[in-house]
Amino acid sequence: AASIIKAWQEREPALVARLERHLGQLALARSIRATQVSGAQIELRVARLPRSRGGGPRDLVNIADVGFGVSQALPVVVALLAADFSGLVYVEQPELHLHPRAQVALAGILADAAKRGVRVVAETHSSLLLLGLRTLLAEGKLDPALVKLHWFERGSDGVTKVTSGDIDQTGAWDDWPEDFADVTLDAQARYLEAAEAKLLA
Repeated sequence: AASIIKAWQEREPALVARLERHLGQLALARSIRATQVSGAQIELRVARLPRSRGGGPRDLVNIADVGFGVSQALPVVVALLAADFSGLVYVEQPELHLHPRAQVALAGILADAAKRGVRVVAETHSSLLLLGLRTLLAEGKLDPALVKLHWFERGSDGVTKVTSGDIDQTGAWDDWPEDFADVTLDAQARYLEAAEAKLLA
């Protein structure tokens, strides 16, 4: 990602601006700079959020000195921006190390790429990322034709079964797996029952 960002700084500043906008949407960084340190080494520095009073160069810190969320999300966002029309981007668990709010915001970044004609395959376990996509559909900001859901489930025989479901303009899937959303609902119900029992004791 570092060499791509360096090239964008020199030739395509509009892509750097879009990258910075996406990093801001994820609440990860305000700006990013790539600097050639040696022949093969490029250092990435990011401006933290929120802006410090002093601002300026002191705001830029090495990407190694910030949370894992930046280093995990940056290659995903760069790949989505670098992909051409009809290009394919495969991302595995893009939600890793991201705050729940950032997981929801990531749905918008994936949707932006899909609307530009990028074919995005995202393997995720994040119900928040899926909820973000469903919300974009319900708000009319994403065409249901651009979204397809595939569930992978290992059967008792050890064979993985793939189930595909269509999504409508309200963000509803026709074949939502029973054990995906139920886990969250069951955990919340158990917590509420335990908290209520503790309060009434």
